[in-house]
Amino acid sequence: MAVTEAQRAALMQMLDTATDLDRWRLRAQRLEEPERGSELALDDEVFPPMPISQLARMSLVAAGEHLRLALDAVKAKQLYPSSHFTVLRGALVGASQAVWILAPEDRAARRERGLTVLSEMYAQMDKYYKFLSGTRLEPDDRVRLGDQQLWLSERQDDVASVRSSKAVLNLTDVIGVAADHAFAETAKREATRRVWREMSADAHVLGWSLFQRTDFGPADRRTGVGEGTAPGSPERVAEPFLASYGLLRQGWSLFDRRCEEPSSSSR
Repeated sequence: MAVTEAQRAALMQMLDTATDLDRWRLRAQRLEEPERGSELALDDEVFPPMPISQLARMSLVAAGEHLRLALDAVKAKQLYPSSHFTVLRGALVGASQAVWILAPEDRAARRERGLTVLSEMYAQMDKYYKFLSGTRLEPDDRVRLGDQQLWLSERQDDVASVRSSKAVLNLTDVIGVAADHAFAETAKREATRRVWREMSADAHVLGWSLFQRTDFGPADRRTGVGEGTAPGSPERVAEPFLASYGLLRQGWSLFDRRCEEPSSSSR
């Protein structure tokens, strides 16, 4: 089947991100810490055991990894009607989460957002440990698990003691706030929110998202049932791919800016 101009343009836009994605891949291989006196260095002081800067950086690294996986499939000339979007959903979450943490100019807001993410991470770890405690474990493993649960409980208490609210992480809100920060165009903001909701169906294997990407043939007159095909298309994949890439680029820019030591004129 011949490639249309729209498909060719979508493919080229995705392929053009390869240089940036590889540069961010190389950055992920070395430890990066904020310069002394920088905004993120001061943010990190609120909870040194898990610095805000490293929470944001982990989100950026994970987002880039998901985008590279999605791009590898494109390079291999493979487009997936559903699974491509589960990968892109991970990219969108990681990039948005980093932007959400790093975007506020107010230090207290950045700290609270970072601690909100950390609280969610610990809450999910707690659920996992509780699951493990109900499984068959060797005596030594059960002792180690008990130690981990005690450590986690202490960490959760420590985080709660420095938080300014009891807000829980709401990814739908995170995606929206990040999109509003990263994109000036209303259409891009709305499209980002839309693909976030659409890709949730892919992540939970609920088929309605496929219906949005399906071309339906004529229905059988007797049964009213018709066949549909969803082979995957570059345009469909490119929309969440490029939204995630745009957010990731904004996230790395924010990270670099907030990691820089202030100049003497601004001290």
